[in-house]
Amino acid sequence: MSLMSHIGYSGMAAAQVALNTTANNVANMFTPGYSRLTTVMGSVGGTSEQTVGGGVTVTSVRRMSDTFKTQQLWRATTNMQYYQAGQDYLGPMEGVMAAEGSSISVGLDNFYGALSAASDSPGGIPQRQQILSEMKNLTQRFNGLNNHINNQINALHGQRSAMGNEINGLASNLALLNQKIVDAQSTGADTSALLDSREQLVGQLSQYADVRVNEARDGSLRVSLSNGQPLVSGSSAGQLSVTTNAAGEQEVALEFAGSSFPLQQNNLGGAFGGLYDVEHNNLLPARENLMEMAGALTTMANDTLSRGYDLNGNPGQALLTFSPNSVTGLLKMNDLKPEELALSGIAGDKGNNDVLLALAELKNHKVTVAGSSVTLSEAYSGMLGEVASASRQNQADFKSAQAVADQAQSQRDSVSAVNKDEEALMLMDYNKALQANMKVVQTANELFNNLLAAF
Repeated sequence: MSLMSHIGYSGMAAAQVALNTTANNVANMFTPGYSRLTTVMGSVGGTSEQTVGGGVTVTSVRRMSDTFKTQQLWRATTNMQYYQAGQDYLGPMEGVMAAEGSSISVGLDNFYGALSAASDSPGGIPQRQQILSEMKNLTQRFNGLNNHINNQINALHGQRSAMGNEINGLASNLALLNQKIVDAQSTGADTSALLDSREQLVGQLSQYADVRVNEARDGSLRVSLSNGQPLVSGSSAGQLSVTTNAAGEQEVALEFAGSSFPLQQNNLGGAFGGLYDVEHNNLLPARENLMEMAGALTTMANDTLSRGYDLNGNPGQALLTFSPNSVTGLLKMNDLKPEELALSGIAGDKGNNDVLLALAELKNHKVTVAGSSVTLSEAYSGMLGEVASASRQNQADFKSAQAVADQAQSQRDSVSAVNKDEEALMLMDYNKALQANMKVVQTANELFNNLLAAF
């Protein structure tokens, strides 16, 4: 009877562990990054040929995690965040450039329209005032767009610095968890919660950069960047430093174990790589093109006016000042009165419009912008087209990357996530098993008592 009781008690103990495991799964159903647990049981053999067995034992409580699927999710996250980082800047920039109130193409058309309206009466003060007003509006459009691009670059630099700090914090926490996991495994303690936390940290790290992860024999992870530089190794963590050089560009280096490695940002992947690409492939070229346009407009307008005479017969004065190093004053209109506009080609002839017509003809004048010979309107249309094309392509790539990430998340969840319906069935099954084993113990006790009563 004692063997029957022992078998029943082993079944009760195993069912209780399974119930506790299932209860823990249900409790963590909405815990981010939680990997469900499953109870693994094994039968206990008998002590001789005449025994039927020794009951059941819990061999382990297994954490359900697929390394391949988890790493797929990390890679998909890296790719998705690369495009997300770029879209945060491309979308707003496209919106500003295309808006009627800030479009330089619209400003140029308005200026040329004012010149055309004044061609019949070049000496009229209202017509001259309109020309000055439209030129002032045009300079404000240049300055507004230049300021927007510079603000985006500054915001991007701030975001890159913040990402560097976030990566440093994640790397330090990963190194700390590595040590805790190694210590816990050496004593046979439960490490499932620690492993979940570590996977979450690597997942967060994969948002910022493309990482390579390998598990050591002692259970610790070695995390390196895509170009091979070590970021975390055991209980040691590297630190990123983001500095600004004399040219105003940010440089990134990795310090690990007393050594410093300069990093090529275009190879980092993730949000870090996305920031580099949008800065160097879109923002900086757009700012350079805008400066070339502003410089060309200044030269053309001032040179044309220098050949003319104002209403008082004085030689023409410069209308614009170009300041390439100014953020808010890239293009400035000089303080000229309407009568000081040198629109006449003949001194003293107020009705002459030779210079005014020459100014209007600048609409078709070719200048060099981004290495191409184009008009100012064509140059701006090209700028807008490049940004819009990059934005549309980036959006399409982001949607594709997001779909891949969602699929990778589903594949990971198919193994690791808690299914409430499955857990509910397991609760009922394990509870029935517990009740059945209790019945076995009760029966064994009754048989033993009946046997004693027979004597």
